[in-house]
Amino acid sequence: MIDSTTTSTSSTTKTAVTCANCNLDNLCIPKGLPRSEVGELALLVNRNNIRQKGEAIYHAGSPFRGIIALRSGSAKLLSFDQNGNELVVDFILPGELLGFDGMSSQIHNCTAIALETVNYCHLQAYKIEILAINTPGLSQVLLQRSCNQFDAQVQKMMLSRRSAEERVACFILHISDRLSIRGYSELEFRLSMSREEIGNYLGIAHETVSRIIHLFQARKLIEVKSKQLKITDKKGLFSFYAT
Repeated sequence: MIDSTTTSTSSTTKTAVTCANCNLDNLCIPKGLPRSEVGELALLVNRNNIRQKGEAIYHAGSPFRGIIALRSGSAKLLSFDQNGNELVVDFILPGELLGFDGMSSQIHNCTAIALETVNYCHLQAYKIEILAINTPGLSQVLLQRSCNQFDAQVQKMMLSRRSAEERVACFILHISDRLSIRGYSELEFRLSMSREEIGNYLGIAHETVSRIIHLFQARKLIEVKSKQLKITDKKGLFSFYAT
């Protein structure tokens, strides 16, 4: 959801970024692993994979590629109905993981698309098996991440019972909280997704998303310039959602 230019890259430092010194290690796969096991992970992860805006990281129906961790940029996870209609399942931020949709069947059920230029780390499928032997904590970490994504989908289903205004308010607050955890500003950020994509994700028309954003601006809860969003009254926005 943020402009990738605000994220530091390895080119600005003489020290190569590894799993041991990455600034996202408390959010990514290493979180929860003993330091000794992080070293094993660092040896097998492929880094600095780049996708430009609109390019696929993987496609639905393709063989399971493994686990992917975004280092910078953002992506959307898509599913498709029998008529080929696109459904936005989730938006992925730096430090968050992709690929769990293919672990069970070894075939990806979703398509992952870059919303802007993304840089990601890739733990290939066959390397997961190698790591599982040498890093006993890996299975538990991956299970926890998978359960977290399941919990997020449950919350999304519960949100679908709310009004359109409540959904948009919750969406903005959720993005704010996720960015705050990652060390970015919780009050001012760039939304990399379109109104259509937000509406698709929330289950409302994009015209409705635009109308509600204008409403929030009129109530001085937020300010929006192009894709740059500033929360001017977070408490008021939360109160709007909580009513």
